[in-house]
Amino acid sequence: MRMTRRRIRHGWKPHAVALAVTLHLLGASRADAQTPPALQQPRPRQPQAQPPQPPQQPATPGAAAQATPAAAGAAPARDLYLEVMLNGQRTSLIAHFREVDGRLSASAKDLSDIGVATDKLGAADSASLELDRIPGLQYQYNAASQSIDLQVPDAIRKPYTFDTRELTKTPDAASSRGFLINYDAFAQTDTNAQLALWSEERYFDPNGVVSNTGIAYLYRDLHRYVRYDSSWSKSDPAKLTTTQIGDTISSSLDWSRSIRIGGFQWRSNFALRPDLVTFPVQSLSGTAVVPSAVDLYINNVRQYSGNVPSGPFIVNNVPGITGAGEATVITHDALGRTIATSLPLYVDTRMLAAGLSSYSFEAGFLRRNYGIDSFSYDPRPAASATARRGISDSLTLEGHAEATGGLVNAGAGALVRMGMAGVINGSVSGSAGKLNGTQLGVGYQLIEPRFSIDAQTLRAYGNYGDLAARDGTPVPTATDRVTLALPFFSRQTLSLSYIGYRYPGVSASRIGSLSYTLSFGNLASLTFSTYKDFLQHDAQGVFLTASFGLGNNTSINTSVGRQNGQSTYNLNAQRPPDYAGGWGWGVQAGGTGAVPYRQAQTQYLGKYGEVTAVAQDIDRHAGASLDMTGAIVLMDHTVLPARRIDDGFALVSTDGVAGVPVLHENRVIGTTDRSGHLLIPDLNAYQHNQVAIDSMNLPADARIATTSMDLVPQAHAGVLATFRVSRYSAASVILRGADGKLLPPGTRVHHVESGGDTIVGYDGLTFIEHLERDNHLEVEGTNLHCSVVFTYERPSDGSLPTIGPLTCGNAAP
Repeated sequence: MRMTRRRIRHGWKPHAVALAVTLHLLGASRADAQTPPALQQPRPRQPQAQPPQPPQQPATPGAAAQATPAAAGAAPARDLYLEVMLNGQRTSLIAHFREVDGRLSASAKDLSDIGVATDKLGAADSASLELDRIPGLQYQYNAASQSIDLQVPDAIRKPYTFDTRELTKTPDAASSRGFLINYDAFAQTDTNAQLALWSEERYFDPNGVVSNTGIAYLYRDLHRYVRYDSSWSKSDPAKLTTTQIGDTISSSLDWSRSIRIGGFQWRSNFALRPDLVTFPVQSLSGTAVVPSAVDLYINNVRQYSGNVPSGPFIVNNVPGITGAGEATVITHDALGRTIATSLPLYVDTRMLAAGLSSYSFEAGFLRRNYGIDSFSYDPRPAASATARRGISDSLTLEGHAEATGGLVNAGAGALVRMGMAGVINGSVSGSAGKLNGTQLGVGYQLIEPRFSIDAQTLRAYGNYGDLAARDGTPVPTATDRVTLALPFFSRQTLSLSYIGYRYPGVSASRIGSLSYTLSFGNLASLTFSTYKDFLQHDAQGVFLTASFGLGNNTSINTSVGRQNGQSTYNLNAQRPPDYAGGWGWGVQAGGTGAVPYRQAQTQYLGKYGEVTAVAQDIDRHAGASLDMTGAIVLMDHTVLPARRIDDGFALVSTDGVAGVPVLHENRVIGTTDRSGHLLIPDLNAYQHNQVAIDSMNLPADARIATTSMDLVPQAHAGVLATFRVSRYSAASVILRGADGKLLPPGTRVHHVESGGDTIVGYDGLTFIEHLERDNHLEVEGTNLHCSVVFTYERPSDGSLPTIGPLTCGNAAP
């Protein structure tokens, strides 16, 4: 292909001839050099003889010397390693070029690394591309400086991408070995002397987590334990999958139902990558003529700021909205010029990004009488499967199937985004066997800043059934839901909703509701709401609610209304305890009809758990209750009480050193106990958690390799973070000569036991490390050669003692 060449004024032909001769001489006299990597940081170039260059033409435009090879004779091919500039900007790269007959070429991979979009040229990485044949590309080769300036148009330039949502390296999640017990004990004053203890027993190690939950009832006339769930699970963050054996809950879609099953489950798990954006997000692009600052605004709220080089750029992670909105990219160059580009967006978090899939498969036996019987399972095996796939950013397909003895159920659905007009969804499923029927569903959702609607309906025909229906819970024959939200003016919202459902053999319900909310900033809000069941005569209510925020995490709520023919009122004030720990309280008073109630509670949250005490009076019947929650952890040969642990956690160890402050995300959360341990109960699983210690509180004779760690725990597992603290024996020793005078500075001292050498400083003071109980020093100086013998005992307080003065030539007393 013919490329555009830049002509040089004042007679280019004589200079072209001279340059061709120069290139020929350079090729003939060039010394072979060791080949460096194709792309690296610039290094000093090897000396190379250069013949005189025409002073009026220091640089060679691309292909400007092509007129001379026939006259001067074909120059031999040669390799060039040139510092690269891209559109006049330094890249800090050296690239390998090949020169043949005055033409330069490079591999597609090297050009791609420089910033040329070789994929648009249809070239493989191993292909060699002549620069003259790349459409629109121009270059200037400077032989004197061994550099090349590539002028690449935006059409074939790789865009600069920032805040990318491409998958980064999966963090290596870790799990140590340990055991914990979560507990929630509840006692209530009652004639039956009620006492209940819920507990979770959990064992974890690198091979997974074994968990069991249940509740023990200790009533006056009832003593029993009911098991809830028992399972083993293991997750693979690299594959985003979780395997679970035991009791589990099947996955479901909006138009299917979950069931409890005892058996096996294999499913995708996006929670293993909290940074992964699973729903479609539009990319924003632009071009910066010069290096610029970029601001991204979503609905006039700034979400991101950064810097981009000259050329095209892409922002492919647009956060901060659900539904319709507007994204604006603003660039500011060095001269203060501003360019704003706006793009409408629509985000639906129910959809999957193009190419992304989720799935789940379960097989086993249906759980029966959950919460009542510990080991009640249906004897018939059952299986369930669910799958979703993002076909494009506008289409997500989904499917679900179930089977058990006498029943097969299967269906499919789709979500379709209609540009800025919202998302429609539909589904169809059928069942065969003892329950034979069809279910159809359709819906529409649109969310805008000033209006939103969500309408969904499901209809079951015939004797449609699923696994839950086979187990005794019938499928609703009709389910309708419509919700409208109308934010208008400032801080005012009007909401309307309609819910209708009908079950076989049960009276249908059609409930409509209306709500109006007026907000006064973060200080107060006023809400009027009403509802009515159109199929039941007295099922209706109207309420007026006021909420006030008093600061310091204290709030007051009050409401009055009338429900089902009875007046209601309620007043409550509360202040929960802070996360760091402390006291909380709450008071409540109200009544329904002629039944008043009053309640007061106090809470205390500490590092070992939470205690809540409640006193109440309902219709002049007084009562009290006490609730205690927490955990007990067995790990690293120690037993520690803690707050309830629901996810990942860490046990910090300082090798037995007590009183060391521990920081989580630069926030001090406590100090190590007498055994040198502190438990952090609430780390984020599969995410980076910065944990550190304050080494200023370590003893003076302590050494530590690191003071911070990046912990990534697995879900429901603990990580042992050991800060290795070593104690070393050292002391300052004061030395003097036989004449009683302190040894002069610079006198050499050799510690025989450790082999270490040091010198004497001012005041005869020297510092000796790696001391033993009995120590020998050999001292050499001007007209001085003597020895010192002394004993050492490590102080119990961890200090570094000062020994002496010791006389050189005599043993220490």
